[in-house]
Amino acid sequence: MASGWDAHSDVDSRFDFEGQDSALWRHLPRLVDGVNKLAISDATQLVALYQYHSIEPEVDNTLLRNLTGISDPSVPCQLVLGSEQDQHRLPPKVGTDEHSYDLGLSFNKLLLAPTIYLKCTFLRVLEEGRPHTAVLEWHFNSYSGPGTGIVDYVHDDSTAVISFTAGPATCSGFNKLERAKNKLCDQDNEIYGVLKSYLAHGEHAVKLKLKGNSLSLEARGELNKVRSRLPGGDGVLLPTIGAVEYAAFGDKSDRVHCARDGMLSPADMLLPIIKHPMVPIGCTNTFTTVKEASVQLAYSAVASEAEARESTKLWAQVYHSAKVFPLGNFAVLGVRFQKFEKLGSANGELHYRLPKEMGASIVFKDRRSGMSVKVKTILIGNVAELPPHDAFFQIISESAEYFGSGEMVSVGRSPEYFDVKIEPVYNSATYASQLATVAQLQLPGNRRWHGILLNQVHDAIKIIDLTQPKEAEATIAPHIRRRADAWLEDWMTWNEEQVAVIEGIKVAKGGTILVMGPAGTGKTLLQEALSIYFYLLGFHVLALAPANSNVDHLAVQLGRIEEREKLPSALKFLRMYPSVRDFIPKEDGDATELDPIPAKHSLVQFYDLLSAIDDRETDKQTARRYGLAQAVLHAAENHTHVLKRCLRSSTGNARGDVVNAWDLLREFIAKWSHGGTDRESLRSGCDDQIMAQYRMAYAQCRAHLIGGNRFMLATTGNARASELVQHWYSPEHEWNVKRLGVVVFVDEAAKDVEVNVWSGVVCEQWASGVRGVVMFGDDKQLKPTNTCSRGRINFNAFNDRLDIPLPCRLVEEGFPHYRLLEQRRMHQVLSRFPNREFYKGKLRDGAGTNLPLDARLPGLSKALKTIVAEHGSHSFDESRLYKVEATDADIRLHWVEVKGDRIRHPGTKSLCVREHVQVFFKMILPRLIECFRQMDKRVDEHIMIICAYTYALHEYLDGIRKMLRHNDHLTVADMPQVLTVDASQGREASMVVFDGSCQHSDCMGFVNDDARCNVAITRAKEVFWVIGGAMNAKRAENSNRKPATLAKYKHELGLMGKCHRFA
Repeated sequence: MASGWDAHSDVDSRFDFEGQDSALWRHLPRLVDGVNKLAISDATQLVALYQYHSIEPEVDNTLLRNLTGISDPSVPCQLVLGSEQDQHRLPPKVGTDEHSYDLGLSFNKLLLAPTIYLKCTFLRVLEEGRPHTAVLEWHFNSYSGPGTGIVDYVHDDSTAVISFTAGPATCSGFNKLERAKNKLCDQDNEIYGVLKSYLAHGEHAVKLKLKGNSLSLEARGELNKVRSRLPGGDGVLLPTIGAVEYAAFGDKSDRVHCARDGMLSPADMLLPIIKHPMVPIGCTNTFTTVKEASVQLAYSAVASEAEARESTKLWAQVYHSAKVFPLGNFAVLGVRFQKFEKLGSANGELHYRLPKEMGASIVFKDRRSGMSVKVKTILIGNVAELPPHDAFFQIISESAEYFGSGEMVSVGRSPEYFDVKIEPVYNSATYASQLATVAQLQLPGNRRWHGILLNQVHDAIKIIDLTQPKEAEATIAPHIRRRADAWLEDWMTWNEEQVAVIEGIKVAKGGTILVMGPAGTGKTLLQEALSIYFYLLGFHVLALAPANSNVDHLAVQLGRIEEREKLPSALKFLRMYPSVRDFIPKEDGDATELDPIPAKHSLVQFYDLLSAIDDRETDKQTARRYGLAQAVLHAAENHTHVLKRCLRSSTGNARGDVVNAWDLLREFIAKWSHGGTDRESLRSGCDDQIMAQYRMAYAQCRAHLIGGNRFMLATTGNARASELVQHWYSPEHEWNVKRLGVVVFVDEAAKDVEVNVWSGVVCEQWASGVRGVVMFGDDKQLKPTNTCSRGRINFNAFNDRLDIPLPCRLVEEGFPHYRLLEQRRMHQVLSRFPNREFYKGKLRDGAGTNLPLDARLPGLSKALKTIVAEHGSHSFDESRLYKVEATDADIRLHWVEVKGDRIRHPGTKSLCVREHVQVFFKMILPRLIECFRQMDKRVDEHIMIICAYTYALHEYLDGIRKMLRHNDHLTVADMPQVLTVDASQGREASMVVFDGSCQHSDCMGFVNDDARCNVAITRAKEVFWVIGGAMNAKRAENSNRKPATLAKYKHELGLMGKCHRFA
């Protein structure tokens, strides 16, 4: 390693190897604190893992690899069956082509959870062109109680035979064989039957004849180092043999301790005899045990959170530049980052991004008084109306008027930037939820989900009818079921795959339904229909998705159904947004000087309600109108609820006499809405007791609506929001709501980390009532966003676990699932390439995907022809000819070729081609605005720009801001949406313009990723244009390389005459 990472720990005494096999741990003293690069201490939160590319004479890298992963090479072998007198071997011979499978013996995870690893390769059972493999693992520890581990292990060198007795093996790769067993040849069926017999309960005698003659002397020598450390070997026995698996992560055999403030630190895991090896650990589609699942899910989250936290601390150590902007009734701080040390190295080799949710206290000086001012803020996303900044923080402790009043601060209207010190609130609600989820998942009460979690053998998992009540003695009246069934059947004309899903809810394997399908195949329609169906039956419904945009889209769609369609009964749902109280600074008071000032009441706890009051007109146009705060406001103003109880503090203690909480809340709302002195009295005029009553009343009114509602929408990261856990699906007597059970829906489940998907399923408040879970996604598109560092510097031993979503690993192991194959989003012209390139031609175009563009958006065809003719043609005649001869297909799909320079942002290292942006605003957008105005339609509802890089996104947002500033007649409605590729998944638009910031085929960056390219290409319904370069190779030696998908797309469009160079 280079730089500070070369410095070895100077406290080798921490690692006491006396009486131990020191060869196992010689790499550990070379590791240092990942932040300060000093010796590992009790305060260390991150350790830069040992990398095998390090050349350390004292460290045996090959041995370390073989002890922490699957030992290599695998030794060809035979299973020896029968008694000594009647013995036969499978396969009968090794090293010939007379049989249809091979067996290979290895060892796995010997320094963590040691197993004997037997792999069977079925040479004639092909999976995407590769032979299928099935694996058995016998454990050297009693992984599931007495009698499950290996005993009597003997390795006889003279006969090259390994024999042992063990309990049932764990496995992977068996489910697909089970489904295909009728197609297996006789030899495959024989070995499959034998291998499967080792999964049965009870003890099994196993004998393996090794055939290692083909191995090199070097390979034999490396394997002998491993075998010498196993029972009967001539070396020091591995400390993990017979011990609790993953002992470095806790001494319990069946679980790992999970608590936000009680996770083991790196130092804790290096002290015991069995240590964390501090190297990257491979992760697969199966877990051998629940403890292994718990360790990987929990400690991948621990390392991810620690990395984010330590990165943010480094970012917050320096002063940044900021400016105050008014935004509605609140003020926003636009922040520009100054140079700061980045986690990873002194040279800042690793990029940094702020957490998605974060609160902060921000301190700055008032230029008039010289006093230091502290305000409470929350991090928000990009604001299209404001100039691009590295981050925006909305001030929640003061209104916009505060900064323009001149009473305290004079920075609000100043054109200059000023220095700010940001004090982040390290309180990740998502992280706390992840640890709590793992803690719940491993409990015996959630054992019903362990078969799906382990993902080993599916045929033993029970079939469940999700439409039957989960709660004991609960029933569904026949007439209610008939009405719900009739509504679901008649709501729309379902295709055959959708019908299969609907019928499948009565035969759900383990209560789990997986629905996979590309964009536009009706996943969202099915989710809407099925969630309403279960709601009509009387179930509680929890609809989740990883991103706020996905949840908001579902809320809007459900709202339209509620408003426009006649349902058998009223549909009432709530959108649960992350509560500001989960991540705001905890100190008392609002904007405060660090010098003494008169005390003022905190209104932070009312932030979402006050926003709902002040922004009610704006919220009517967004998904916010279905939010909890808006629902509370509506209920209070319309006197629809009464809640006469004693007020209770946040700790649950009763305060005062019985009151109607809604009356108190109405009193507060009236004062705030009236403004003036009444509003100011809420800050300084009321006494503490009255403000406390208002806060408790608001909390109880929120609880009233949550407890009384059966349909909640939230992100997976917010599924365990404290208010939900406390009040939703409460006992019937609490809120007088009948309980049949809970059905959980997870949209875009393939784009979320696994632990988040489990969060809404095993939450202790309703886990016993969960009837089933329905997951939707596309395993061909983007996987979860993993922000952990990787490569040369890696802090997360289980980094790979964050890349493997639950539905994808289930599907890959053969779990029953449904594939939707009829797409109704993209016009047929647009669907051909992604269908062929990503979905093997299995998709079919549904009804309505062949309509001409003018039938959908009259006038757009002419506008697009004009754009190409005016700016993409080389002569007047060519321009005129294009306008006449260009077909509907020609203008729907187009490559706008622009020559430019790919530049890198000096701070973030993100990319952009500014010439692409200039062409869009000068040559494309003006015609589109004119066209959509003539159609009396909003551009922002029909056109989307998708950017591969955030630098390019900021340039487009800046272009929008400038265009609005210089054209008074234009509004935000005339501007397109601008999203990154990741943010666009799950979204759609009539026309999409994709800017991958690409000029050459051999300089693609992460646009070279097929999943990312798939997302970008499949967002458009009617028109898809790409702005890019000529896509020739920048270096001649790369000309013969296999082209990336986007370069291949450009080549095909060029051959079809759908590519024009814009000057």
